[in-house]
Amino acid sequence: MPVYNDPCGAIAAVLYPQLVPALTATEPLPARCPQHAGANDEMTPPGLAVVADPVQDVEPPDSSCGPSDPYAEIYASQVAQWKRIVGELHEVRDWGADPLLHALDAARRRRAEAEEDICLLITLGREFTAPRPYDVSALARASGMSEYLVRRCYSGQDIESVQQITGLAPRTLAADPDERVASC
Repeated sequence: MPVYNDPCGAIAAVLYPQLVPALTATEPLPARCPQHAGANDEMTPPGLAVVADPVQDVEPPDSSCGPSDPYAEIYASQVAQWKRIVGELHEVRDWGADPLLHALDAARRRRAEAEEDICLLITLGREFTAPRPYDVSALARASGMSEYLVRRCYSGQDIESVQQITGLAPRTLAADPDERVASC
């Protein structure tokens, strides 16, 4: 298990655990082409040093060998994504802000966006499907909400938003477009 010397690396590992195996891999990557097979038939993946110093340069996949190895491209992409994330957290710290509080605020904003997406999807399922709307209990199970909240989480404004986004005609319109009884 990696030990993070940098709090920004630890924050990135908590938020994006799917990137950590690429940075701490212990299995060698395969050779990219027959030209490089032989004595150097494996690339040495970065170990804890990359986690401790996530802004090290990583060589891009070698394109001189014809089609590049998809695994090497994925690996390079993950390392680049990791460096971008940790770099952004370092910039936040350099601006004098706390990277952990910044990451928490960003997660809260993503949650609010996801909740709005859920409300719009419920609106689509209840107001824009024919011949009849999706069953409230099915939407409740899929959204993780109670049936009561599924019935009350969208408003006429949400119906209008879905109509503008999709171009579909709603089955009905709510009396007050700004009325929303409960939040999704």
